[in-house]
Amino acid sequence: MPKKSMTLNLVMNGIKTLMTVLFPLITFPYASRVLGTAGIGKVEYASAIISYFALLASLGISTYAVREGAGIQEDKEKFNKFVKEILHINLFTTFTAYIALIVFLNLPILQDYRMLLMIFGIDLLFTTVSMAWLFIIKEEYAYITKRSIFFQFFSLILLFLLVRNREDYNWYAALWVISSGGAAILNLWHSRKFVDWKAKHTYEYRKHLKPILLIFGTTLAATINTSIDKTMLGAMLGDSVVGIYTAAVKLNLAISILMGTISATILPRVSYYVGNGLKREYEKLMKSSVDILLMISIPTVVGMICTSDILILLFSGKSFLSGTMAANILSVRVVIEAVNKIIAYQVCIPYKKDKEVLFSTTVGAVSNFVANLVLIPIVGVTGAATATLLSEIIMFFILMRYARDIIKLGVMFGRMPSYIMASIWFFVVRWGVNASVQGTFLRLFITVSICVCGYFAILLLIKNPYLQEYKTRIFNRIKR
Repeated sequence: MPKKSMTLNLVMNGIKTLMTVLFPLITFPYASRVLGTAGIGKVEYASAIISYFALLASLGISTYAVREGAGIQEDKEKFNKFVKEILHINLFTTFTAYIALIVFLNLPILQDYRMLLMIFGIDLLFTTVSMAWLFIIKEEYAYITKRSIFFQFFSLILLFLLVRNREDYNWYAALWVISSGGAAILNLWHSRKFVDWKAKHTYEYRKHLKPILLIFGTTLAATINTSIDKTMLGAMLGDSVVGIYTAAVKLNLAISILMGTISATILPRVSYYVGNGLKREYEKLMKSSVDILLMISIPTVVGMICTSDILILLFSGKSFLSGTMAANILSVRVVIEAVNKIIAYQVCIPYKKDKEVLFSTTVGAVSNFVANLVLIPIVGVTGAATATLLSEIIMFFILMRYARDIIKLGVMFGRMPSYIMASIWFFVVRWGVNASVQGTFLRLFITVSICVCGYFAILLLIKNPYLQEYKTRIFNRIKR
C-alpha cells in the first residue's frame, strides 16, 4: 500500500472538517434570523425525518466498504470488482429508500413538510453515486478537501441570494442538495483514476450482505440515537422548541464533527494494519490517535461550556438563549461520543465485532428514547440533551467491556487527567473577563485567547510528547 503521510491526511481532513464546522457557524446566524425559530424548526424536523430514509439508502455500506476495501486495494482486479459490487448494492438500497419515501409522503401529518422532504430526498441519489467511501479508502483527503471548500463557498453565495425572508426555508434546504449534487458529479469523474468502469466482471453480491446488514443495524441505532431528540421534541412541543434545541446542537455538532476527523482519517489505515496482521503498528496508531483526540477535545469542551451563552447569543440571537443549559450538557457528550467512535469503529469493527457494536448502539438508542419520553415533558430541551448524554455514557461502558479484550485501553487514557487539569481553570478566566470587560464579542475573544494560549503553555511546561515533537519539527524547519 503506497502510504500517504498520516500527518498530511490529518491536516487535510482537519481543514475540510474545520470548514464543515465554520460553514454552519457562518450560515446559521443569518438563516436563523431570517427564517426564525419556526422556519429553522421546519427544516431541521424534515431533515431529521429524511435521515431515516438516508440510512436505508446507505445501509451501513460506507463503513463496510472502507473496512474491506482498504485491505484489498493493492489487487487492482479484485478492488475494481469490489467497488462495482458495492455501488450496485447501494443503488438498489437507494431505490428501495425512494419507494418507502413515496409511501411516507402520503401521510396527512406530513402535509406541511412535503416539499422539504422532496427536496431533501434528491440528496439520497447524489450521496450514493458520489461514492465517498472510495476516496476514503484511497486516502484522497486533499481532493476531498478542495472539492468540499469550493461547494461550501458556492452555497454561501446562494444563501445570501436566495434566502431573504421567512418563507424561503425551502431554498435553505435546497442549498444542501445543490452542494451534494456538484460533489457527486466531480466524484464520478475523479473515480476513473481508481476504477475501470468498462471492465467486465462476474459479480458476487451475496457475500457482502450479512456484514453490511450487521453494520446497518448499528448505523440505524446510531441514527435513531442522534435524531430521536429532535423528532420527539417536534412531536411533543412543536417547531419553535426544535429550533431552540437546534441552536444548542449546532454549536456542539460542529465540535463533534471536528473531533470525528481523527477517527475518520485513520479508519482506512487501521483496516489495512488489521487486515495485514500489523499488530504493533495498529497499537501505536491507536494510542497516539486517542491521546491526540483527548488533548484537543477536553479543553474544547470545557471552553464550550464556559462560553455557550455568548456563542448562542452571537450566532443565533436572544430568542435561542433558553437552549444554553442544553448546550452545556451536550458539550460533555462531545468527549464521550468521540471516544465511543474510536472504540467502536477503530477497535471493534476492524476486528469483526459487528454484533457487539450493534448491541451497544441499540441499548444506547433504547435508553435515549425512554429518557426522552420521561424528561422532555418535564424540562423540554434540557431533558432532550440529558437523555442524549445518558445514552452516550451507557454505550461507553458497554464498548469498553468488549474492547478491553483487543487492546490495552488503560494505556490510551493515561494522559487524560493532565488534560483536565490544564483546562479546568478556564472557568476562572471567564468569570474574570465577565467582571472586567464590556461587550459580548470582546469577552469571547479575550476568554478564548487567554484559554488557548494558557492551555498549550501548560502542556509545553509539563513536556507533553506530541507538542514537544511538533515544536522540534518546527524549529528544525526554521533552522533549515
